[in-house]
Amino acid sequence: MDTESEKQGMFARNNVFWWRQATLEKRLSHVLGFALDEYSITTSDLASNASFVNHVHHHCLTHRQTGASLDVVEKSIRKLFGISSLESRFHREGNVLANSTHFRHPQCLGVIETPWESLVFTRFVRGKPPRMGKIATQLGLGIAEIEHLTNLHLQAGNWAQRYRFWEMDFFRPWYLLRWRFNFVRYLPSLNELPPDDARFQGLHERLSGLELALKLAKKRASNSQRCFCHMDYLAKNFFSSPEGFQMIDWSEVKVGRIGFDGGAYLSAIFRQVDMARFTKIRKYFLRSYIAALDKRFDEQSALHNMDYFFLQNSLWHFLRPKTIADYQQRGKLDLLHQKYEYLLAQGALLGRA
Repeated sequence: MDTESEKQGMFARNNVFWWRQATLEKRLSHVLGFALDEYSITTSDLASNASFVNHVHHHCLTHRQTGASLDVVEKSIRKLFGISSLESRFHREGNVLANSTHFRHPQCLGVIETPWESLVFTRFVRGKPPRMGKIATQLGLGIAEIEHLTNLHLQAGNWAQRYRFWEMDFFRPWYLLRWRFNFVRYLPSLNELPPDDARFQGLHERLSGLELALKLAKKRASNSQRCFCHMDYLAKNFFSSPEGFQMIDWSEVKVGRIGFDGGAYLSAIFRQVDMARFTKIRKYFLRSYIAALDKRFDEQSALHNMDYFFLQNSLWHFLRPKTIADYQQRGKLDLLHQKYEYLLAQGALLGRA
């Protein structure tokens, strides 16, 4: 699988549509490019909580004579109205990130489409999930690299690619209408907070005032430079291995904008730590990200987009009834108040940008 001709053959197989059910052996043989008569296959389930995922299987292929093994992950993604998943579309673009140096991206062996599911086959990754706050510097470098490589890829000229990229764009209505990008719908959840607590009085009106700032920030972001965005910076999607940091699971991928992934990462950290720890991690991340940002990109635009996406994700999370109930049960209302005040301050800065 290492020669150039073999790689080209592999990606030529990515776009095959199978109109009938096929055996596991047949599908694996198709994506690997060789017969499996001399192999035994052991399959186990891997955990997944992503929407529309039917299953994630780990297949261990062992050669009966030599004992040599090959590990493959198969992800089955359910289709809605026969529409292929974003993740399968991303992988069908080929190894866009093959030249990455800061993150390792498991090789995609192939994608098979049927009328009712997308099947994505990748190399299996072994490693230990890192503590995401500890690798802020590495993530700054890695995200800047992803933005550089994928922005170049999105310059493709043929009409079919342009249409696919338009369809995957973050600013299409079918993505923006999701509840997580409409925080105002969650404002009634604030009624669950103690009504006599002075810290939260008037909070509903203050937070609703951020809606205009976010609308203006969205419009500005939509006109900035594009890239593929992972958008799911949780420890379950990263592994520390001898080969480096491995990044997996592009189930949330979109054609986003420079800075979005930084906002996604910082919003994930913001959920998990106190304000002092968050401020420190943010400083380390921004320092490495800005230093690594490609010179073709406008730094202020990237930081503006980062703040926009951070605020969208964070408002959604901290206004969910589940989040508010959790902070109350743990006696952490003072920390919740601090986080609301931080979001309000960030929204005010975004509105003035």
